[in-house]
Amino acid sequence: MSQQVAQSILTVAQLNRFIKFQIESDPNFKSCLVSGEISNFKYHTSGHMYFTLKDETSRIRAVMFQGRNRFLKFRPEDGMKVICQGSVGVFERDGQYQLYIDTMQPDGLGDLYIAFEQLRDRLQSEGLFAEGRKKSLPSYPKRIGVVTSPTGAVIRDICTTIQRRFPLAQVILSPALVQGPEAAPTLVSALSRLETMNPVVDVIIIGRGGGSLEELWPFNEESVVRAVANCPIPIISAVGHETDVTLCDFAADIRAATPTAAAELAVPDKQELQEWLDEVLFRSRQIVRRKVVDSRRTLLQLTTRPVLSRPESLVDRRRQAVDYLENLLSRNISRPLQRADKQWQILRDRLQKVMPQKRIADEKTVLLHLEQKVGQLAERKLHRLNIEIERLTSSLVALNPMAVLQRGYSILRREDGKVITKKDDLPIGSYGQVQLADGSIRVRREDDWVDEQIRLDI
Repeated sequence: MSQQVAQSILTVAQLNRFIKFQIESDPNFKSCLVSGEISNFKYHTSGHMYFTLKDETSRIRAVMFQGRNRFLKFRPEDGMKVICQGSVGVFERDGQYQLYIDTMQPDGLGDLYIAFEQLRDRLQSEGLFAEGRKKSLPSYPKRIGVVTSPTGAVIRDICTTIQRRFPLAQVILSPALVQGPEAAPTLVSALSRLETMNPVVDVIIIGRGGGSLEELWPFNEESVVRAVANCPIPIISAVGHETDVTLCDFAADIRAATPTAAAELAVPDKQELQEWLDEVLFRSRQIVRRKVVDSRRTLLQLTTRPVLSRPESLVDRRRQAVDYLENLLSRNISRPLQRADKQWQILRDRLQKVMPQKRIADEKTVLLHLEQKVGQLAERKLHRLNIEIERLTSSLVALNPMAVLQRGYSILRREDGKVITKKDDLPIGSYGQVQLADGSIRVRREDDWVDEQIRLDI
């Protein structure tokens, strides 16, 4: 056939068709694996992917139709190294041979990992993992929701840890699948149940034990990650072991290395609380003791003030006030009487000048009325002044130090009359004088005094 081609004149279409036939009939080109780097990637509106595969020295055009690429778990990008499986064919119109790809996977990285990184970057660009969205955990939670498998060891570990650390908390299990293609919807439903529960839970733990990336993949599903990020209740993510990382860890308010660690983060330790309470009680006692000492010091300072050391000075000032009020009372009583007497003198003089009987009777009536009015005024004034005198007298009696002696108290003085307020004021062997309510007693100090300590039981 090659001789016929060399001897015949072919059209371009015939030549391209012949080349297409030769290439596509070769079994080596029907199914081949090609590795290379993606460049000039274009995602057409039809859903087809067009790009170039290249290495250090060469390149080939490639196409992956929508019916094939919809099964990819990652999005190809320029610069990504991939391994493609497909067939080599010729596009007759352009005379270009190209690789028609059936399957594609990253070269060196699994497609799940690529999908993980791409979804992580997209959600992070939306701010779903921002620190400003994180909620703080409650200090003393009463109800703790747990989203996990009801049959695994995770729920047992969480319950055991919470019972040991903070037995006051109640664990509410919202069961869900934690592995397999059906797990993601059950995880979202379990979170929704806890959000709408009444009474509400204070914190939620979502997690499972360790496993491969495929086994942990439900916790990387976009629906689950968004449900965790948008949950109004604080969430602790405890998926896998310490080295396992899922997108739920980024979306949750806090990540725990293991489910047991999540339970420890969710509740306080009762032993630590007891130690804290003991410390608070100790500090409270110290504060009360200091307050007692300060109050005793203040009391001692008050006893040295002049008003208590010389109470007669306060009485003297009150006596002066009584004298002033007495003079004021005398003036207020005498002035109306003087005015009445003066008016009576005037009337008497006029009466003596006029002497008519009717005028005398009228004036006598007026005079009697004035006398009654003056008497009433004087009586009311005297009554008010007597009340004030009684009030002042009661104050003087209350402030009189001698009245205190009637209640069983006494005053100790030295023989020179100085009041003794400290034990050193009366040396051993010296004589003193104890003043009582009905007299004085001469005493002698024989030995030292013993102070009685005041004990405050807390």
